[in-house]
Formats: sequence, structure tokens, C-alpha cells
Amino acid sequence: MRTLVTCAVASALVLLTGCPAEAPASCQTLATVPTPVASDGYVLRFVRSTPASPGCETATPDEMSDIWVFNTVANGVVLAHSVRMPFSEGAPTPPGVVGTGTFAGPEVDADGLCEVPSLTTMSDSTTGTLFSYQARDLVFLGSPAYQGAEFKGTLTVSIGTCVADYDVQALSPAVPCQTDQDCDPLRTPFSSGIARGFDQGCTFAPWTATVMEYLATQYPGNSGVCFLRQPFPSLNPGADQSR
Repeated sequence: MRTLVTCAVASALVLLTGCPAEAPASCQTLATVPTPVASDGYVLRFVRSTPASPGCETATPDEMSDIWVFNTVANGVVLAHSVRMPFSEGAPTPPGVVGTGTFAGPEVDADGLCEVPSLTTMSDSTTGTLFSYQARDLVFLGSPAYQGAEFKGTLTVSIGTCVADYDVQALSPAVPCQTDQDCDPLRTPFSSGIARGFDQGCTFAPWTATVMEYLATQYPGNSGVCFLRQPFPSLNPGADQSR
């Protein structure tokens, strides 16, 4: 009898107070790998937002690409690394090749977003020419449905003496393709692994050249990569950004 009374009281409390509110999602990046594996990372598309300096049109073209891998560690600290910079498992990490930042808050905001104000500069000069990225104003689509799988931001790229600013949009995972079907989250027998809400498909645009160079080592025989079709957040009609 006591059990029945207890259950009745609990049921009454649920009716009076309603269901418990869903806990806010934690801010995170999607890829959490210890070493830079291209397919686990984000495809980044860079669109130059400032004119190229004289003589720098080749070094800093209108559009280009890269793959970055991320990790979110304790206290909302974010680590980022470009696969264009040397990094070997088991070897000491070269100074400067990992960008570090912190989420502005621990939880996704009311719009389903998470912000990283800036990352420390990623740089490498092992080729004899300085190559660096300075990322800022990163905004991740952080709701439970997307878990940081897309972000946008601003990037300053330095290659030797050439410097230019770029607008950046990124999608994870990095999926090589030959047709839009290869990018389909509902593909059988194997999903592409890309979140269902995104408006995305297979692209062969010239800006993908660097990405395809890296993916070809793991997935030969593909000439395109799955990427977003619209500006951030590039969601299909009816997809809820905040879910």
C-alpha cells in the first residue's frame, strides 16, 4: 500500500510540475581524435574577404581549403590542428602547430550555438616558408542534433610575406564522394555519417583541391567531397537549428 501511495504522490507531482526540463547540451567539437586523421576532421572552405596583396594571388587565392581535426578537453578548452602542418603520433608536438581556444560558455545558447572567440595561432615553417592560421569568431552549430558538426568563422592566412583574411565554413566528417548519394545520411548499407539536417552534397569545385589531396591517400578513386550548399547553417527546409 505504501508503494501505491508513493507512486500516486509522484504522479500528482508530475501533473502539477510537468516533465523535467531537458538539460542544455554541452558545447563541444564533433571530432575527438588524438592524432590528425583527415576523415575524422572538418572540411574547411576559405573564401577570401580582403584583396590579395600584389604578387600573392597564387599564395592566397580567392578560395581554398584544408582539413582540421579538433578535440574538446577539460573546461571547454578546444584544440585544433591543420593536417597541412606536421604532427606525428608518439613524437613531441612541434610548438605552435596546435591552435588553442575556449568556448565562451559551457552550454549551447538559446539559438543552438557555441562560440569560440579565438584560437592561438597555428604556424609551421619546416618547409622554409612561414605558414600560419589565426582563427577568430568561430561559431559552432552546437545543438544535440548537430553536436558542433558545422562552424563558421574568420581566418587570417599568412604564407611567407602574403597575408589575407578569409571567411570560413566547415563541415565534419570529411567524406569523399563521386555522387550526392555518397553524402546521404540515409544511404544503405552504410550512412555517410553526416547529420541529417544539413543541405549538402558532393562538390568537385576547384577550392576542394587541397582537401582531395589528403583524402586520396585514404580513399583513392574519389574526386569530390561532401560539403554544404548554403551559407551557415545550411539546413534543409524544416530542420530545427536548436534541437
